[in-house]
Amino acid sequence: MRESRIYAKGLILILYCLLLTHLQVDAQVIKKDNSPVIKDKEHYFLKGIENYNKRNLVPAKEAFTKVLEADPDNDAAYYYLAHISFANKDIASAEMFMKKAVEKDSTNYWYKNMLARLYMSQNNTEKAVETYEDIVRQFPKKTEIYYDLTNLYMGKKDVEKARATLDKIEMLRGKSESIMMAKFNLFRMSNDWDGALEYLSECSKQTNSPEIETILGDLYASRYQDSLAIIHYEKALRIENEYIPAIYGEAELYRRMGKNQIFFKKITPLISNPAVESRVKSEYLGQLLQQPNFVQNFKPQLDTLVDNFILAHPDDTTATYLASAYFAQTGNRPRCKELLRKISSQNPLNTNAKLQYLLFLYYGKEWDLLEREAKAATENFRNNMDIFELLGISQYHQEKFDEAVATYSSMKEIARMNNDTTAHLQCYSTLGDLYHEIGDAKNAYTNYKKALKIDPGYNPVLNNYAYYLALEGKSLKQAYKMSKKTVESEPDNPTYLDTFAWILYLLDKPEEAKEHLKHAMLYGGTESAAILDHYAEVLYALGEYDLAFIYWEQAEKKDKTLGIEEKVKERKEAINKK
Repeated sequence: MRESRIYAKGLILILYCLLLTHLQVDAQVIKKDNSPVIKDKEHYFLKGIENYNKRNLVPAKEAFTKVLEADPDNDAAYYYLAHISFANKDIASAEMFMKKAVEKDSTNYWYKNMLARLYMSQNNTEKAVETYEDIVRQFPKKTEIYYDLTNLYMGKKDVEKARATLDKIEMLRGKSESIMMAKFNLFRMSNDWDGALEYLSECSKQTNSPEIETILGDLYASRYQDSLAIIHYEKALRIENEYIPAIYGEAELYRRMGKNQIFFKKITPLISNPAVESRVKSEYLGQLLQQPNFVQNFKPQLDTLVDNFILAHPDDTTATYLASAYFAQTGNRPRCKELLRKISSQNPLNTNAKLQYLLFLYYGKEWDLLEREAKAATENFRNNMDIFELLGISQYHQEKFDEAVATYSSMKEIARMNNDTTAHLQCYSTLGDLYHEIGDAKNAYTNYKKALKIDPGYNPVLNNYAYYLALEGKSLKQAYKMSKKTVESEPDNPTYLDTFAWILYLLDKPEEAKEHLKHAMLYGGTESAAILDHYAEVLYALGEYDLAFIYWEQAEKKDKTLGIEEKVKERKEAINKK
């Protein structure tokens, strides 16, 4: 802010002097010859100033151009044209005009300063440094330039020149906290932490700065000199009792030392303070919650900490999301659900907020509530495929197949409007499955065929289509071809292996079927009652009765709805009759 005020005052003074000079000169000339050219120059200059101040840049540019037509050496006109070009983002023209202004008056501080800034805007560090060094030689007491020059030296990693420039500022203005911090940054840039510690320790004796004390605390903490670190954190807090970095630093040090009672005593008031920025607290709490042992050992204290965080920022979605994630992590699903519902209600048009809540219900398998919430959400999000899909999934799991068909049919129309072939493929695939559940084989196969027109190698459709044909005992050769494609592209997928093996079994190739089912067993097939049942059936066909009954027993334990107990009874009776 200081810089802009000086700039404004200086600019007003320059403009005043320029105007006064032009007026005086013009008056003298007019007395002699009353030249119309001089009158025009003065008229256009004033018009240019007037329009520029009103931000009417086009007429201002025209006026200053007219001035230069009458007076090609008018440095002020070049200066203003440079500003106008810069405002129009024409940096090349701005630089050209500013160079002209400096050429006409090389003693003008503001002209050279503007030129240096133009170089900086183009990341032309070398030219910027050269120009600022020239200004410093001409105007050695303009300390604001030293700061810019220091930053440029630091950008070039020229530590020595940066330090020398800061020494000049210190000589002109005396010691200040900003200079101390700038010098500390030079030590940090050089990775000279011993030098930084020594320098800041001296600064600590000369000034009362909570920032310097906190940095000293951090430096000692990084060296595990905990007692010295605490001394400096406490000094920072005596200077400014709510200095956030010092509170965080000291609290984290106590946590690291295992003094968790003191840690929670220090950190709780800070987390509970609404004046402290939510984002900073979210980042810190996020780091804490990533430490499983810490969360496990101090869950009651963290529950309180997170609750206080929410109370401090009740309308902050970042805080609420973090809290919901914490409660999900610690198994408090009701609290997590409450928070996600709150965010969703407070932000009814926020897609992400709505999806987070719906996905929570999905993972919790709360199908009835998911259906109601997703159906209501479709009113506000009429074209959101994710919300429609969650609605369809909830209906499927409740065996509301007709409603699910209607939902996926709506999704299909959205996909068509969006020209989204991937979504279209997914809709046809799911509709095929749903129609099969309803018992409408014709529509099921029609949708599968439409899906395969979009992607002939889409494995989920190839597998389901083939399996349902096999269950009906129809078109086994066609089913074989489709299923073979799936196992060729995903040879370790137990579901695809099972389908292919069952088709081989139906084609009276039990030996080949057995090999594929054995492979499926190695890749998760033992977790599926249906695959275990098929394997047992194949083994039975091959006469491996004992092994077949073992696998049927396993299948029965996993799913008692398959009717395996009755099947086993019948098969054993058939064996006894042989």
